[in-house]
Amino acid sequence: MNAPVLKVPQARDEAVREAGPLLPLAHRLPAPIHFALAGGGSHGAIQWGLLQALEETDIRPAALIGTSVGALTGAVVAEDPASAVNRLTYIWTQLELKFLVGGLGLTKQLLLNALQPGLVDNDNERGSLEAMLRARDFADLAVPFAAVTTDLASGRATVIDSGPLIPALLASSAIPGVLPPVSIDGRWYVDGLASANLPAVQAVQRGAGSVVVLDTGSRDAQEVSTSATRIVARLSIALAASQRRAQLAEAGEQVPVVLLPTPNDLGGTLDFGETVSNAAQAYSMCRDFLGRLTLAGSDHLTPGVYADASFPGLGQADAHLVRTVGP
Repeated sequence: MNAPVLKVPQARDEAVREAGPLLPLAHRLPAPIHFALAGGGSHGAIQWGLLQALEETDIRPAALIGTSVGALTGAVVAEDPASAVNRLTYIWTQLELKFLVGGLGLTKQLLLNALQPGLVDNDNERGSLEAMLRARDFADLAVPFAAVTTDLASGRATVIDSGPLIPALLASSAIPGVLPPVSIDGRWYVDGLASANLPAVQAVQRGAGSVVVLDTGSRDAQEVSTSATRIVARLSIALAASQRRAQLAEAGEQVPVVLLPTPNDLGGTLDFGETVSNAAQAYSMCRDFLGRLTLAGSDHLTPGVYADASFPGLGQADAHLVRTVGP
């Protein structure tokens, strides 16, 4: 019988440690630096690991923009950057599906609420957000922040950066069919997954001189099946991948985009059983990548997508944008 193995990140390489207690990278990224945080349900724990790695550099965001769970993470950082990583530790080591949908679970809710706007109401999610955040308005945040939603009438990405904070976060994460749409100023909004799951372009539109992308990893495509759950999962994976390529390509044409590495072959986005191990893997991958980027030079980064050498690329037509940072 094999003994269990702890998934513990190792100490940094000696060459990286010699660069200083904080890796000097900020001077290479044109200001202002914006963080763009993608949606991804339970995979949002990966952003916790990425932020841990970023804390070991001198990169600090001038503004943040996030979609769905990325909006939650972004709001926590924007409210109090100094305590954000510690607070996210306590969030992700406790967070389970019941804090979002209640104790019945989605299967029973499906039977009870099949004809409602969502399988569950958003009362549990609202309560969880109010427990996580002291801020109640965008004006209460220490760093500029925006949440991305989808306008239910037009299908277009809508950026919300003022007014009540909690309704905007609920709207950004209102998974169609699972959580109900949210009304803000007379319009209905749902999860930003449907329009801009990785809002790098929106960061550029808001004045970013460079963008640091905190994605939420990826999943292998599900087997082709006619079951409802498999169809939804496969379409979600395809939609997220297509949006990722389009967002990175358009943003990378205009400014430097640093795409932090994330794990692949993850479980379901509503499975909270692997959050700590996913975060640990993301932390190790990102820390190594940022170390290589530090040692690779000192020049200002030019427009393009700076990614790990293992990154599959943006597609053949956009390959000219990728600047790989190899071992």
